[in-house]
Amino acid sequence: MLTRWRQQIWTHGPVRMKVIIAACLLAVVPIAILGTTTYLLASHSLFKEIGSANRETVKQVQERIDDKLVNLDKVVLQHAFNPVFKEFLSSSNPYEDPERFKSVMAILTSMEGLINDTDGVYLYMTAQNLIVNPSQGIAEASRLHRSVLDEIKKHNEPFFWMDRIRSEPSVPRGGTHVVTFVRRLPVSIDKPLGYLIIELNDRALFDVFSHMQFGKSGEMLIVTPTGNILSDWNKHLLKPDFNDPVIYRMSTSNASEEMYSATIDKQELLINYLKSDYNGWRYVSAVPVKELTSSIEWIKNATLAISVLLVLISIIAAITLSGSFLRVLHGIIDLVRKKNTGLPLPQANMDEFGLLRHYMESLHSAKRDLEQQLLESMPLLRANFLQKLISDSMTKEEMEEKIRYYGIEMPAPFYTVLYVELDHMRGQTEQDVQLFTYAAMNIAKELFVLRGAYGAVFQTQTDHIALLFNHGDEHTSTNELKASAFNLAEELHRVMQSLLHITVTIGIGHCYRGMEQIKLSRKEAQEALQYQMIQGCGKVIYIGSMLPKSSAYEYPIEQEQFILTGVKLGHLDQVCQQVDEFAARLTDSQRTGNYDHVQQAFVQLIAASLKTLFELDPEEGPKLYHYNVYQRLGRMKTSEAIVKWLKEEIYPTLLHHIIQRRSLRQRDTMEKVLDYIHQHYEEDLSQPQLADLASMPASQFSHLFKVETGMTFTDYIIAYRMEKAKEWLRGTDLKVAEIADRLSYNNPQNFIRGFKRLCGMTPGEYRTRNTLKNQVETE
Repeated sequence: MLTRWRQQIWTHGPVRMKVIIAACLLAVVPIAILGTTTYLLASHSLFKEIGSANRETVKQVQERIDDKLVNLDKVVLQHAFNPVFKEFLSSSNPYEDPERFKSVMAILTSMEGLINDTDGVYLYMTAQNLIVNPSQGIAEASRLHRSVLDEIKKHNEPFFWMDRIRSEPSVPRGGTHVVTFVRRLPVSIDKPLGYLIIELNDRALFDVFSHMQFGKSGEMLIVTPTGNILSDWNKHLLKPDFNDPVIYRMSTSNASEEMYSATIDKQELLINYLKSDYNGWRYVSAVPVKELTSSIEWIKNATLAISVLLVLISIIAAITLSGSFLRVLHGIIDLVRKKNTGLPLPQANMDEFGLLRHYMESLHSAKRDLEQQLLESMPLLRANFLQKLISDSMTKEEMEEKIRYYGIEMPAPFYTVLYVELDHMRGQTEQDVQLFTYAAMNIAKELFVLRGAYGAVFQTQTDHIALLFNHGDEHTSTNELKASAFNLAEELHRVMQSLLHITVTIGIGHCYRGMEQIKLSRKEAQEALQYQMIQGCGKVIYIGSMLPKSSAYEYPIEQEQFILTGVKLGHLDQVCQQVDEFAARLTDSQRTGNYDHVQQAFVQLIAASLKTLFELDPEEGPKLYHYNVYQRLGRMKTSEAIVKWLKEEIYPTLLHHIIQRRSLRQRDTMEKVLDYIHQHYEEDLSQPQLADLASMPASQFSHLFKVETGMTFTDYIIAYRMEKAKEWLRGTDLKVAEIADRLSYNNPQNFIRGFKRLCGMTPGEYRTRNTLKNQVETE
């Protein structure tokens, strides 16, 4: 019976349909395998690239924090050589020289302005066991944390770093940490007289990567050699102690860097770990893998749904021409239609073979979408690789593999890095800056093509335009290599300024053989740009011609004194002239010297000028500028820009304020002097006596008195006394001799002569005339 039922099915069933089913199965299975393989390979490659990008972000954080700490050390070292510290520390009594104490306070205040996010700057006097702080003045050393004093006793190095927990929680992570830098004073001797101590809050470090992309749920932390865990407090993916497997593995590892995945609390995490060569800090980032791969999760679901569907179709094909199984097939297809959320829904009237075709097309569409995503991401991945190539350490094999993968032609053996900076972009809109940058990069690329040069042009994360120039051969001399790089920079400089109508500054590093040295050339090119402070902007600067001289740094102290004198006298023209001379002498002495010295000299000049302002007006002087002048100075890249800022903004505002305040003080002083004259006119008053009352030299008092009253001091005394004499002559019966005696005249005749000279008549005539006048008015 079963045989007869099957024969009926085969007889009446559509044979063509059976052939189509078999053909579809033979076609779908290879496509499903190919699609799954493509998904696995593509997702693995994308996961690896995402992990490398995350590792690059951690590397940038580590380098920026190291640079922040190194720059702090530079600022402290520059101030440490100031001879004022040695004189102050050598003194047995810190109060014996007030001017020297003011200079020390000004230097410490300047350091607080230069060092961002500092909790405090202290000068520790070992012999007196005292500390000096801009906000506390001179205080007992016991105000410092005990651990700082203990570490100072243990260390013999010129400087060292330490960290501690401000509060004492039960675990090493969870409190506010303080990072402290200590440098011995004086620097040049073995037995220290004191120490400069800088305290930073750990939040200052995490501000460095607050804008970095660690994912919405990512966590970043730092483990110090002393066992403290500095955390950004964003997430708690890792346990807050050394029992956490990730933290334990990192703290016991001898590797300098590592990337791997780990499952913690049923959640797979991507772990990146780097160790700093500067201070031994270990940087760890943890990002959920699910968050990183969320963009391809729908492809995974789609592939899984299609695979399930193909398995069902294979089962259906194996049980051919069975009515019961055909009904099961309809049921399964209905179930897949209801449960499927990863693929577009098929048409409602589509048959079984239409469904099969629909899901096959969906698989091809998912594959094309994945390939399109990879293609669209290629420029960004290429730029990230080039950034990593010039700033990170990579093996030669890894470099060559990536260069081939991204299609970058660099067959020559020598490499030179050029850094291009667009000048005067401050004040431009973000759109204009991006347009200028895009145009400049296109000019550089076109110039590469026209010259037939090898290399790459890309934008760095510091918004510079980097040119990786690959040139030369085995027989090219060093001078020829240098000349080719310099000619390229000069032509690029000329074309950009001609077409864009802006100035650009180009820094050139040394030429090196082999890709392993690209990072060094990049650092030199970036450092060459810093010499804008000396050379000015709009130039091509080769690092080889900018190496610092061995000559000592000379500060233009004479020009500073002229400037301060002009400030005190209110002479703006003199101040502006001496600022130009200050900058000229400074840049001439440091033409190929250290650019940090130039900026530090301007910092010292501003500190001295503000100190003068605060001395002249201690109440309103500190409120004069509504921004941090030291931070504004730090953002300026050339001495020309600093001089313009000083001449057009800083000193005009400062001198206007001083002159205005001085005028108000002079008016108040004269009112005080006149009140004294009106109350003591009967006494023997002298100009030196009143000059002492006004606290100014007699000659200056005489000039100011005449300006304010319109007459000399003597004439004013005589005129006021004569007015009093008129009052007594009109309203009293005092004799002329008595009036003369009251007004401190030794001889009545002198009084009479003076009265007649001033009033045109004698005192008696004046009394008689006023008596007759009163009688007439009475009648």
